[in-house]
Amino acid sequence: MARSSLTERLTDLRRACTGENLSQAAPVVKHLLHDLPDDRRERVVDALNGEADVRGLFLPDPPSDDQRALECVILQSATDASAHLQLKPPASMLRPAHVFRSVEPSDAPRLHLAEHALGPLLYELLPRHEDRWVAGVAGLRVVRHPRAAELRLLDLDATARVVLAGVDDAAWDVGMKYVRNLLRGRGLADDFIDGPLTAAERAHLAEHPRPTGLGSAVLRRYGLFTNAPWLRSLPQGDQWWLEWPASLGVPTIADWLLHPVFGIPEVRETPSPGGGLGLTTGWRDLYLREVDPPNPDHEDALGAVEWPEGVTGWWEPPTRPVG
Repeated sequence: MARSSLTERLTDLRRACTGENLSQAAPVVKHLLHDLPDDRRERVVDALNGEADVRGLFLPDPPSDDQRALECVILQSATDASAHLQLKPPASMLRPAHVFRSVEPSDAPRLHLAEHALGPLLYELLPRHEDRWVAGVAGLRVVRHPRAAELRLLDLDATARVVLAGVDDAAWDVGMKYVRNLLRGRGLADDFIDGPLTAAERAHLAEHPRPTGLGSAVLRRYGLFTNAPWLRSLPQGDQWWLEWPASLGVPTIADWLLHPVFGIPEVRETPSPGGGLGLTTGWRDLYLREVDPPNPDHEDALGAVEWPEGVTGWWEPPTRPVG
């Protein structure tokens, strides 16, 4: 197989998993191929033909358990935030509601946000005091840069981080306007937590351990799911359940996650206790299923709803008397 042909094929496959554009994915693939000796290149070709396994080479796993844990937290928050996007006026269950449009997987992944997604994501991420408990993600801190925001967890190694690309001051202000609007509508204070890990956060983490497992592998392959209207996740320790409206096909997604080049390393198929398909490394489990799709006949009525204050951060005072 010619070098250019192999590069193009690998680039296309990686982009299908990550949603990256050509200028993001192609240089990474070219660099990795350039450094491979001839026998390893032939093994890559064999893997593309289903005769070998090189998973983890062109789409790497997190470099540490702490990085994996952070990415799992980000995935859970992002799938929770997708429900906010469904209520963006006019509300819709059919319009794609994904926080991320693409992911650049690396030691510290760069996540590219979908339109309007920063506010909902920050609402789910930023830790804040609510009465006697901590809302958001306990221990999460944001380091802001001129054109990006870096996410870390104080209870993890400082090298574990994820970058939200394209988040400048203007984007941050728009996102925080959403957060404060929603908090105000729900009668909640914007008492955000900053600085060192607080006693309340420590107590929260002791009672609610962070999810881990294969959620990070899903985050790094989020491009596989963006053609579904939405993606939901339910983690329980090392086990994850993913569901989306019938559209992509569970076997198709499972085949991608088992792909001999771009699949999750060491994963194999396993029975699922709740329908759909299961994948496992022997230690970490991931269960996939599709649910009934939204009814298109309900879209007009849903889009016409005037939500009361506190339901959505995009709420605005009514322009005419209500009732």
